[in-house]
Amino acid sequence: MHKVGSYFILSITLLITLFLNAQIGNMPPIAKFLDPFQGFWQNAEAQPIQVPAVLSVAGLSDSVTVYFDENLIPHIQAKNDKDLYFAQGYVTAFHRLWQMEFQTHASAGRLSEIVGSVAIKHDRLQRRKGMVYAAKNALEKIQQDSLMNEIVTAYTDGINAYISSLNYKKMPVEYKLLAYTPENWTPLKTTLLSMQMADYLTGYEQSLHHVHAFHLLGETKYALLYPEHDPAYEPVIPKNTPWNFKPANMKATTVDTKVSLATPVKNTQSSDKLENLPTHGSNNWAVSGKKTISGHAYLANDPHLNLRLPAIWYGIHLQSPSVNVAGASLPGAPGVAIGFNDSVAWGVTNAAWTVRDWYAIDFKDNTRAEYYYDSLLLKSQFVREKIKVKNAETIYDSVVYTHLGPIVYDDNFTDPKHAKDLAMRWAGHHPGNEILAFYLLNRAKNLHDFEHALQYHYVPAQNFAFASIENDIAMEIAGKLPNRWKNQGKSIMPGNSFMYEWQGYIPLSHYPKIVNPKQGYVSSANERATDKNYPYYYLQFSEENYRNRRINQVLNQLTKIDDKAMIRLQNDNFNLAAQENLPYLLKYLDTTNLDTAQQEAYKILLSWNFQNEVEQVAPSIFKTWQDELSTMLWTFLHDYELALHRPNFYQTMHILKNHANSLHLKLGTYHNLQALITDSFKKAVQMLQAWQLVHRKLYKWGDYHPVDIPHLAQIKSFGMEALRIGGGEGIINANQGSHGVSMRLLVSLDKIPRGWFIYPGGQTGNPGNPHYTRFIEDWCNGKYINLSLVVPEPSKRALGNEVILTP
Repeated sequence: MHKVGSYFILSITLLITLFLNAQIGNMPPIAKFLDPFQGFWQNAEAQPIQVPAVLSVAGLSDSVTVYFDENLIPHIQAKNDKDLYFAQGYVTAFHRLWQMEFQTHASAGRLSEIVGSVAIKHDRLQRRKGMVYAAKNALEKIQQDSLMNEIVTAYTDGINAYISSLNYKKMPVEYKLLAYTPENWTPLKTTLLSMQMADYLTGYEQSLHHVHAFHLLGETKYALLYPEHDPAYEPVIPKNTPWNFKPANMKATTVDTKVSLATPVKNTQSSDKLENLPTHGSNNWAVSGKKTISGHAYLANDPHLNLRLPAIWYGIHLQSPSVNVAGASLPGAPGVAIGFNDSVAWGVTNAAWTVRDWYAIDFKDNTRAEYYYDSLLLKSQFVREKIKVKNAETIYDSVVYTHLGPIVYDDNFTDPKHAKDLAMRWAGHHPGNEILAFYLLNRAKNLHDFEHALQYHYVPAQNFAFASIENDIAMEIAGKLPNRWKNQGKSIMPGNSFMYEWQGYIPLSHYPKIVNPKQGYVSSANERATDKNYPYYYLQFSEENYRNRRINQVLNQLTKIDDKAMIRLQNDNFNLAAQENLPYLLKYLDTTNLDTAQQEAYKILLSWNFQNEVEQVAPSIFKTWQDELSTMLWTFLHDYELALHRPNFYQTMHILKNHANSLHLKLGTYHNLQALITDSFKKAVQMLQAWQLVHRKLYKWGDYHPVDIPHLAQIKSFGMEALRIGGGEGIINANQGSHGVSMRLLVSLDKIPRGWFIYPGGQTGNPGNPHYTRFIEDWCNGKYINLSLVVPEPSKRALGNEVILTP
């Protein structure tokens, strides 16, 4: 009997042991994960930073000093550039390794290896967009430049030196939780990161929606809903700027807009096809010393991106005999992306120029092995993609490449919202040497150096703001910009002739730019770049109409700008859309049949000061009304077979004010404009009441319009939810949902430039470290940390915050 009991206990023990050490699905082995000496407990860090005084690292040629300040900003001082970028790679991996690698897996279409079958569709789309193809072309450019090859190799070696120092105990917690280990870093991973950002900022979905709309709506209706020019627009380059050059010749071609669209199986859920996509926007401006109290120039930049934890940006200061630069870096790429040195500062916004066109390919037959092109029959290239899937069988996909680019959607990979059998021509497939561009920007001493650097930046097209200690300011567009004939790219192009292709690029000397304007400032916020007098035709996949004009309003009024004025402007919550349109909406609102709640909402709007502050309820009322009005007005766009995006609010109001009787509008059951506006208001108030009932509190803006910052792998406990912050869509402080101000940078171009910096996150990517979310509260409240080019004297440095890396 005792033997039976012993065998039973032993059997249970063995079963428990096997269970704890087995991987079940995508879960890690439980015993290993819970091990107090090796598992996730070891990722809890009571101290923000504790590094040894000296650390030997193979791969360096000389010693490098790394000092982490109170905000964990590393100040890296090296005796040569190769060691500088080696150390940058090492330090960045120390704080952000998992994030860096996960993002490159996402770019390459390899997430299924980590998270399983849930990512197969994402991975197939990335492969079909040619992301690895683009990254390899970018890497080839780098390898052709001996200096950049050395820099990227050094950065790569630094990352790998850190990876080689890891054991399971020291691995980032996400590796333990998702049960995988890091690969060695490669230069290709760095270019994959660059291409991921380029893809994100060149309007993939927006470009498809525009060509869908042109074909489905027709040219006249399309022009009404998505116009290229409006007299009220304020472009980046001021109106009536003279263009002192003779434009390059361009042979126009008439496109047959009746190119047939191959559509997927009809989607019965039509509501999914009308989208209000986020605009990947940003703000930047530079102010001349003639408008400032100090007499020195200022520069400001706040890129608007999808908010994530770990944070998108990593603050850093790099110093060697050739450079002294500080600012925001992208984990996985060497150098500083947005920042300042001892002579200049720069910042970027997305120019949103369309550099992605779609072509209908005339295949010879269903094999798609050949296609017609002028008098030729060209061969397709078939790329067989192997997609490994965690805990499942490997997936294979075949992607067809033409000389124009890959076929993204076809019978083997369909999307009910998008047309199929179209080749994607994307400038990102043939990038420039963007690493070189930022290497030179980091070392620029003046306007000439700044402009020289921009020639190497091809994609994405960006508005670069510039300011210097010499009191020069400038705004210039950088990118490889196609020289288009009128309307080229607005529709789907026939892919069977050279005459429909890009036949050249705009010469660099003809790019839109402005230097030291009389107004004393330059600014951009994703608005249209120029007025209609610019001699080259171009398309933008999205345009801003409020943030840019609000920035200009304030800068025009200010004459004695100081640090505080710049901070106030960068955190401005004024709702220009409401100021311009609410009086019109209230004029048409029929107030005779409003119930008590609706009457109260009406009174609140009448007394609103147009500020979107967290404790106010008026912004919630206006935003809900704004969205409901747009939804009701553009309901008829659901009837089309492919995905479209509804006109933005600026254009919606322009149409209502000027074209309400247009035959192209369908008011449906609303017999007139007043009925539409009144009913949308009533529904908006009903929605707010329902929200209040569920949440049991008043719909104050900070509660009704919270901002979430999800974890990069959607691990809920590693993200932040329901953050109360002012601002909103179309407002300078542009935060909405999980999209918004990813970083704020201010620079005063004094004799020794001073910088202020903040982003929603923290320097470390470890959720178990108190600095993981250190900056978020300050970000919400419009506060900043100092970012300096001057490293404290050794006697003033905190103990345990400095390490000397030695060979």
